[in-house]
This record gives sequence, structure tokens and C-alpha cells, in this order.
Amino acid sequence: MSALPSDAAGQRAAASPEAEGGVEQVLPDVWRITVPLPFALRWANAYLLKGAGEWCLIDAGLATPAAEAVMLQGLAAVGITPADLSTIVLTHGHPDHIGLAGRFQEASGAPVLMFGPESERMFSVWSQQDTSAIAAVSDFYHRHGMPAEESAQERAAIAATRRLVTIPREVTPLEEGQHVRLAGGRYRVIWTPGHSDGHICFWREADGLFIAGDHVLPRISPNIGLYPNCRPDPLGDYLASLEKVRDIPARLALPGHGAPFRDLAGRVQALTAHHMERVEETYQIVRAAAGTAGIDAYTVAERLFAGRFDSFQNRRFAVGEALAHLEYLRFAGRLTRLEGERDRLLYQITR
Repeated sequence: MSALPSDAAGQRAAASPEAEGGVEQVLPDVWRITVPLPFALRWANAYLLKGAGEWCLIDAGLATPAAEAVMLQGLAAVGITPADLSTIVLTHGHPDHIGLAGRFQEASGAPVLMFGPESERMFSVWSQQDTSAIAAVSDFYHRHGMPAEESAQERAAIAATRRLVTIPREVTPLEEGQHVRLAGGRYRVIWTPGHSDGHICFWREADGLFIAGDHVLPRISPNIGLYPNCRPDPLGDYLASLEKVRDIPARLALPGHGAPFRDLAGRVQALTAHHMERVEETYQIVRAAAGTAGIDAYTVAERLFAGRFDSFQNRRFAVGEALAHLEYLRFAGRLTRLEGERDRLLYQITR
């Protein structure tokens, strides 16, 4: 998902007037549809691009009745239906961005474009037929200290979320640096791993439009978490990806959550500083446990997000985020990971 919902800034964003659902025109050829989510993070954005007699949809919400109704109302507001879509683009494979993609592809016959390896992960994680991914996530959390009853909840959570996703029958893969035409505009594909391994942004150099997806959000930090079978250092990836887009001369950035914004470089700087502060907080938590056999990620997350560790959904995001910061420190040589009793994974400061 997109961000740790327990983040205080995230609560303010969810309650802001900008997030009331519906459609608004943000440029002469761009509309934002704000789609409801049944999570603490209450809204996701989809965007419509118009040009050359074509319509391109960027991201596709969840396949809930409420989200589909808002999406259909948004399309109707600009005079189209799903059948009129020429292209569907997915910035990444999280359920709040892919949910209606399969249904809308079926209605329109439009190609669905996303980063090639990300589409493979989407099929493996969100396919109703593949049960191995559910077991892998549950076991992964349990090894990192999550109590057995909570890690078992993860199986039910993934199974329930799968019912909110319609996977496209086929995907056209995109590559880093590729140029694509979307609704008559020329966009460069920018691979930005971190929030997900295969997250991509799009840059329209002609007028400075930057489609940010969940890479750079205006008020909250995207969730940067470590999960089974992902790249080994997601926080390292994310910081490098922020640096990659920092100097793009964007006139307007379109985020996956929250209102469009203009100061891309300033927001990149703020997000980088936030995560470096979180890295140091994480290190100090492990350091404080130096007299023990080690500390697991669940315990680190509980201390790192003290006061906001209050629901299963928040805890699962918090553990993934704590792990990303722990592994970043391990790759930097400041922490060591070892195996404790009952296969539990623990972290210690490097001596």
C-alpha cells in the first residue's frame, strides 16, 4: 500500500478538503479522480489524460463498489465510459492502484502498460490461484517477531484484498528510459524502485508534467517496506530514486495520494531528511538493546512507531518499514542480523 496510515501527517491529509472524492480538472488535458479506499489512508488518485482523440487512464483504484462508482462518475463527467479508454497505465502493482485495471481492460480492449518485472510480481501476489505468496508473507512476518496469531491474520488480509483486485489479462511491459506516447503526449519512463520494486514515474518534458505515482507524495511519506522476495535494500533504492528525480524541472507533479504540487525538489529534500532521521532512530533503538541477544523487527517497529502501533493494518506497515530501515543499516555495516531461537531473526549493532 501507499503510506503508513498511522503517520500523523497522513491523518491530516486524509481529512483535508481536497480528498472528498470526485473529479477535478488540473490542466487543460488532465483530470484527477479521487477514489475512496476502505483503509486508514482513505483516498487514492487516478488521472485521465486527453489528447489526439485518445483517453489514457493512469492507475485504477480498488475494485470496490464505492470506488468503481466514483471512477465511473469521473469518466462520465468528462463525457466517456470505460469503453472509450485508449490506454491504461499502472505506476506500480499495489492493489489501491490496480484494482479496476482488469475490468476496464475488458470493457475497452485497451492495452495495460506497466514496468515489466512489476507486472510479474502483480500476477504472483494478487492472483487468486497462487497461494504460495500468502504463506510466504505470513511466515516472513513471524520470523521477524510478529506473534503467530497476527502473522496468521496476514493470510486473511491478503486473501480479502485479492477480492478487491481485477488483474488485467495481459500487460505491455515498459522499460527504464523508454519513451511512450500517452494520449498524444510524449513521456519518458523513469524507474523509481523503493515504494515497490517496479514503481515508475512519467516525465512530459514538453510542459513539465511529472506523474509521480506513490514515489513522491505531498504530505506523507510513501511506505518503504521490506517484504518477501523484494529487492534487498528498499530504503537504499528509495533514497537513490529520490535523487534520480530531484532535479527534474517539474512544473506540476501528480501524486498517487494527495493534491498535485509544484515543488518537487523541495519535497524530495524533505522526504530524504525524514528517512535519514528515521534511520538514526532505528539505530538507537537497536543500540539500546545491546545487552540482549538481539532485537527483532516487530519490537523495533513497536518502539519506532510508539503510540501508533494500534491496529493490525498499522502494525503490518510498521514492521515492513522498520525492516527496510534495519536492512539499510545492515548494508551500511552498522547492524548485524543473526538467527535466534525458533528461527527468529534478530538485529544487533556491529561490534
